[in-house]
Amino acid sequence: MKTPRPRLHPPALLAVLAAFAVAGCGERPADAPAPRPAALAKVILQTDWYAQPEHGGFYQAQAKGYYREVGLDVEIVQGGPNAIPVQKVALGSAQFAVGRTDELVIAAGRGIPVLALAALMQRDPQAVMFHRESGIRDFKDLDGRSVMAVPGAAWLTLVQRKYGISMSVTPLDFGLSRFLADKRLVQQCFITSEPYYVAQQGVEIGTLLLADAGIDPYRIWYTSRDFAARRPEAVRAFTAASIRGWRDYLEGDRTEADRRIGELNRKMTPEFIAFGVEAMRKHRLVHGDPAKGELLGRIDPARMGAEIERLAAIGVLGRPVQLAEVFDEKFLPEEVRAAATRK
Repeated sequence: MKTPRPRLHPPALLAVLAAFAVAGCGERPADAPAPRPAALAKVILQTDWYAQPEHGGFYQAQAKGYYREVGLDVEIVQGGPNAIPVQKVALGSAQFAVGRTDELVIAAGRGIPVLALAALMQRDPQAVMFHRESGIRDFKDLDGRSVMAVPGAAWLTLVQRKYGISMSVTPLDFGLSRFLADKRLVQQCFITSEPYYVAQQGVEIGTLLLADAGIDPYRIWYTSRDFAARRPEAVRAFTAASIRGWRDYLEGDRTEADRRIGELNRKMTPEFIAFGVEAMRKHRLVHGDPAKGELLGRIDPARMGAEIERLAAIGVLGRPVQLAEVFDEKFLPEEVRAAATRK
């Protein structure tokens, strides 16, 4: 007696037929069209300056295909003196941007709904440089000096209040000719950049990293609160792939990323890029100090909360800003949050 076959109801039958249609019983016919890959979600990352090693992790993630692996087609748009990344993110012309937490908090205080996602640098590379023969050794020695910097920058007020000094501010022209010509002038700089150019001119300089004065904004990437609410999966994917890119840029083979940076910014010679990468390593800008609980990508809520309080105390916020308005750690990868908890 034959064993009766089980009967399939229409829904079950359709499921089986669909499975066979997908898997097939043999090879796909040569003339059959190839299956279409899932469409990648297009997003734009707006950087704060021209392509440079300080953006290397993003170019690494792009070159290595880390963004594509998580379903994203990321276009990296170079910045410059007039890039205004905060406005572009707020208006939706870019989904992500690079900046600092102090900039973000000030923007939020002025009603711009932006959200920090992760730290690409635990220590900000901003510094001041001066001629070695000027006699400057510490921040207190800046008293009475002429400093070329971005007018209204929060660090100017913070340094003057902390050390009880007064500085004369000259608007930064983003060049070096005035600094090279005037041995008394102090200039705002990136520890990873301008000192290289100055050294090429045979000028001996000293630098003071603003982080050593307790002015320690994170260098971050961020998005708008609206985009984070509408596309949380894209925000998490971008953040995870970017952290992976930064880790690989500093620890792996960065040849492709460096080549792309050099193509986009002709000033970025291999020697200059190597200088920038070594400065990031030397000053532990990206990874930070593990003994302090610092970790690639991590933003410490307590540290950022203290920064908000400092900015409020010097009167640069248009209105009170709460930490939850400008940072939500749920977009960080689980391993970053778990490591911080263990610490």
